[in-house]
Amino acid sequence: MIAGNITQYKKLITAVFVVLFSATGIQSSYADYYPSGIQQNVSEQTLRYNGWTLFYEQTYGTQIGNSTTPIRPSGQYVILSGKAVGSNTILLAAAAPTAQVFTETVVNTPQLLNGTYWYYTLNAVPITIAPNLGSIGFAPTSTINQFWADGQDLNTDPLRLSWHLHNNDLRYSNGGYRLGTLELNNSTSYLKQVWTWGGPTTRQTSNLTFAQSLYASDTLSDEDGELRKTVDQIMNKYGSLIK
Repeated sequence: MIAGNITQYKKLITAVFVVLFSATGIQSSYADYYPSGIQQNVSEQTLRYNGWTLFYEQTYGTQIGNSTTPIRPSGQYVILSGKAVGSNTILLAAAAPTAQVFTETVVNTPQLLNGTYWYYTLNAVPITIAPNLGSIGFAPTSTINQFWADGQDLNTDPLRLSWHLHNNDLRYSNGGYRLGTLELNNSTSYLKQVWTWGGPTTRQTSNLTFAQSLYASDTLSDEDGELRKTVDQIMNKYGSLIK
């Protein structure tokens, strides 16, 4: 009898979640693809299917000025990534809130955001040597080595992305720096990318595979937080039964 009741509870909870997450036609007010930590070998389709838009894309041979205008989107979340020209596979990527990513940091002092250490330093080189040379990027640990860009473990750490920020001094012409263990100063074979997620978008799912739909933002929205609150209440009370 007890086993039968548990089975009925499981069916009830499953039905509730099906209704909440499939039948309501509501969208999430959070980025649906928002991985914690540094990601490798991500398909660009994964980002596009989940509401991300490519905001900036230039080769590692293109300079980025000290102004954030070219690379700072207005969306709530941002992904910095890199890939080979002509490929649809992002080799390295990380996501975090835009406003925090573009909060200036002190040299060699990254901040932990969404499982990744981020830095945005406008003066990474001593001013007596060259003013206004900085870098932006991320690392898996708080240990970075900024002399302009992050050179920590260049030949051994595949999880570091670092781009030069430039003062437009012609003596310093490097456009990028690294993508994992690849040193890419002035390379035209690899791309720097900035993706943005600005909020819920409405999309049709008829052409998506099950795997794509599973992580898509087609069905849920919760701008006032009430749906999330309801789900949390259900999980607190019945979550142990859904195993």
